[in-house]
Amino acid sequence: MNWTARPVCMTVSIAAAAASLAAAFDPVFAQAVAPGISRSAPQDWSSRHLLYTNPDTRDEAAGKGTLSFEQWKQKYKDPRFALQVARKTRFVQATGQDPFPPRQLQWAHRFRRDPPPAETGMHRDWSYVLGGANSGVGSAGDFPAKFNFDIDATPSCANDFVVYTTAASGATAAAGVLASQTGTFAAGTPGNGRTVTIANGTTRKIVLTASATLNTGTNFQVSSNTATNATNLADAINRNANTVGVTATSAAAVVTVTAMTYGSAGNSVTLAENIAGTVFSWAGTTLAGGTGTAGQPTVIAFNQLYSSCGATVPATFWSYNTGDAAVTQTSPALSLDGTQVAFVQSAGSAASLVLLKWSSTVSVGTIGAPSAPSSVTPANYRTCAAPCMTLIAFSGSPNDTNSSPYVDYTNDVLYVGADDGTLHKFTDVFNGTPAESGSPWPVAASAATNMLSSPVYDSASNLVFVGSASGTNANAGGQLHAVDAASGALVSSGRLATNTSGGVHDAPIVDSAAQSVYAFVGSDRSGTSANCSTAPCAAVYQFPTDFAEASMGTKVQVGRGQDSATLRFLYAGAFDDAYYNSANSASPSGNLYVCGSLAATAARPTLWQIPITDNVMGTPVVGPSLVDGNANCSPMTEVMNGADDYLFVSITANGTNTGCNASSATIGCVYMFDLTGLTWDASAVANAGLAAPGGASGIIIDNVSSTTGASQIYYSTLTNPGNAIQASQAALN
Repeated sequence: MNWTARPVCMTVSIAAAAASLAAAFDPVFAQAVAPGISRSAPQDWSSRHLLYTNPDTRDEAAGKGTLSFEQWKQKYKDPRFALQVARKTRFVQATGQDPFPPRQLQWAHRFRRDPPPAETGMHRDWSYVLGGANSGVGSAGDFPAKFNFDIDATPSCANDFVVYTTAASGATAAAGVLASQTGTFAAGTPGNGRTVTIANGTTRKIVLTASATLNTGTNFQVSSNTATNATNLADAINRNANTVGVTATSAAAVVTVTAMTYGSAGNSVTLAENIAGTVFSWAGTTLAGGTGTAGQPTVIAFNQLYSSCGATVPATFWSYNTGDAAVTQTSPALSLDGTQVAFVQSAGSAASLVLLKWSSTVSVGTIGAPSAPSSVTPANYRTCAAPCMTLIAFSGSPNDTNSSPYVDYTNDVLYVGADDGTLHKFTDVFNGTPAESGSPWPVAASAATNMLSSPVYDSASNLVFVGSASGTNANAGGQLHAVDAASGALVSSGRLATNTSGGVHDAPIVDSAAQSVYAFVGSDRSGTSANCSTAPCAAVYQFPTDFAEASMGTKVQVGRGQDSATLRFLYAGAFDDAYYNSANSASPSGNLYVCGSLAATAARPTLWQIPITDNVMGTPVVGPSLVDGNANCSPMTEVMNGADDYLFVSITANGTNTGCNASSATIGCVYMFDLTGLTWDASAVANAGLAAPGGASGIIIDNVSSTTGASQIYYSTLTNPGNAIQASQAALN
């Protein structure tokens, strides 16, 4: 598996030599340090928003005395901290004489820097439909959640999984007839390079190519044997059919393609071929005969993620409809052991926190016929048998269309914002009897018309940081807020954004070690600069965690902004490896990368580098513009993979950099820049690009690994209908 930069999501296992570590951890997070027990850790949207630069290793903390070590153990209950400790120690190479020397015990063999595997050109990239009835789709700024479970250093095909919310109304399937169509091979050998095409709408398409030698990926090997040709084509369809939502079988010389979901929508799946003559032909140009009602999951998980898994890649791990007409519009979060999922769903205009226990063996469901977990009261949730769930309506019945849940694993607490400006706190979410906290919660962080961003909790300051959308002068908003996790006391910055903009739309980034907070604004309120010649401007603000009421922090501008509440947001940027490994964690140095705009033109996604020296932002340096027309950017994600510092970003349309040609430029693109050795200026070129209809949601990275197909990224596409996507980190194939 590959491991994701800052936010790494991986499972870590310590060999028998590390058994002595068990006593160092409290039970809630000690589960995986004993011999034969796996070490597991979730990664979600929040992993990139809470930073611990250059954290102490276990021995470094122990060497500072009992109090320091006890504080370190408390932090280590948070997987975000534990995984950044792993990031620091992954460079260590075990020696033959002493495979786990004292200062290398922790996580050593799991994160050694093995050389990356040789590039073979056979990177497995999968794409899976997110919709049955209502065409699931990715959401801008939202992330899937990734879980790794590993009892050795090898990625697990069975137990590693990734969870997506679908942003579509849940629906129950009603059986009918699955749409289908046949194709038949006749005497003769199909020409090498001839193709068979299956399409489901304008953006879901697979093109399968006849080959005299290859029978992998999108290629199917052909000969004069009609039955073998049918078998090989059916296998090729099944290797790729999740992209369009079909399956295939063969019998003698006939291939049958069948829709995954009931209903008439399957009748719109089109079939084509350009195999010369009558060697192969479809019986019709579309699937036909589909009846019944398709189901639609609200949340779905996939396992068998890696090309080395051999069987169907990926497989549906489980698929649930957690409420007819209910919609999940934000990112999910996972429990430490991965057995539970927390997310927000809305029924009409009222939001509820959903806590879900999943099962991969009972009532698993499919993409077209998701199962419905039993729904129990919060009091009965802890003992219910999976699959089961409980719903806790937000106090005051507000909606939540922008704020994802943040889990404080140490205290088993969850924070989430709402569209009416209130910040909510839920207790005992994964280990006790879940409930929403009462007075002083929920805290009215902003006016009732100002939706909140996702919150970030910092244990060092015991504060929850959250942004607010802009409101009118009377309703303030467009601010950064700090809420005391114990008392609910509120401190708000000055107004950072214009009245009619999206305000502080994305979650802030909190560096817990440096006690700094970064807020991102697409339309600031004050003046212009050399980096923004026409107001309003896109800007990054830096605050200390203990900022005073009405403080404005410090600011750098990163291009012209757009004074719109819906058309242009400045999403959170990403720090490079130099920042994460700063020698002085309390005063770090490195670079922050942000997708802003051109200095004089709004809505033209352009990358900027903000140098940071001793925890102070410097003059930003403009990098490449990614488009030749108006578009939006996704959040940015970074990972250090071997010697390569990868930066990922997506644009929604009009891409012009590497990988976006004339056809793909109109539908969006995902880019990868290798920051290692890159000269940063306007001429910088992406190392790889991949077309993404409508652009990409937030991008999750799993591992750094020498296992084939295990260093990947995950996201979903934004054009409806959308797909869940996996692509390789190094080449985006």
